[in-house]
Amino acid sequence: MTPSATGTPVLGIDLGGTKIAAALFAADGTVLARLTRPTPALDGAAAVLDALAAAAAAADPGRLATALGIAAAGVVDPRTGMVTSATDSIRGWAGTALGTGLADRTGLPVACDNDVRATAGPELAALPGTHGSLLFTAVGTGVGGAVAVDGRMLHGASGIAGHLGHLPAAEAAGLPCTCGATGHLEVIASGPGITAHYERLAGTSADRLETVASRAALGDEAAVHAITTGAAATGRVLGGLANALGPDRVVVGGGVPRIGALYGDALAAAFTAELMPPLRGLVPVPPLFGHDAAVLGAAALTTTLPLHHPGVLR
Repeated sequence: MTPSATGTPVLGIDLGGTKIAAALFAADGTVLARLTRPTPALDGAAAVLDALAAAAAAADPGRLATALGIAAAGVVDPRTGMVTSATDSIRGWAGTALGTGLADRTGLPVACDNDVRATAGPELAALPGTHGSLLFTAVGTGVGGAVAVDGRMLHGASGIAGHLGHLPAAEAAGLPCTCGATGHLEVIASGPGITAHYERLAGTSADRLETVASRAALGDEAAVHAITTGAAATGRVLGGLANALGPDRVVVGGGVPRIGALYGDALAAAFTAELMPPLRGLVPVPPLFGHDAAVLGAAALTTTLPLHHPGVLR
């Protein structure tokens, strides 16, 4: 996939709650420069926009780029360029005019989208033909997702399409979700969700998911149960969605699947058990792309989404 349709370099930026990653891409997708720096998440939206602009300038000191794409945490509406909803991982992020705010600071036209949808873009582009369908989820601190049908990434009202972590899951019944509802997949299947479930089962603390995984490897029944419960809940949700959407490919990425086969086998078994006959043989797979996927996908947004220009009357 090439991030530029104009034959000129473009910038891709991935904004998370802890770090900003930026890369300058040639028209053929070659990485010309890259950098990472901390996100000033506690300093407010204006400080974050300033940090994004500074990262863009540092990655492209020669000002070769003609456009910038940003993949950002939160619910992002690419049409308006607004962050329509967000958790408190970045203070005051909800309501931020991401597209115009960054365009004004960099002098570049800006395309923006949710970080998981942007990361899923290269996966969609890699499908054969032009009408592929994709179900993509990233399971980490939260559970994010992206859905593409017949070659088109779905964005939905206010940019909310693809938030798979906020589908109901029976395993999470009664548990409060970060969005304010109860019983959503994220609270039982995310890294913190699995860790919290282990603590409820075992009556003891665990500092992080990797600790739970280590205890599971030693035969701790509560740790095994917490991991397989979160994995199976994810698999069931994805299987049901596969029946509804008919994807050609189902991708499961993020940090949680990296804990090993205990998680992956439980997810795959639950997924397969949900499938209707025409989808038998479809299996969840890891992402095709490595650590550059988010910034590559961000840069490619400049070819597929509306551009927000600097200096436009607000």
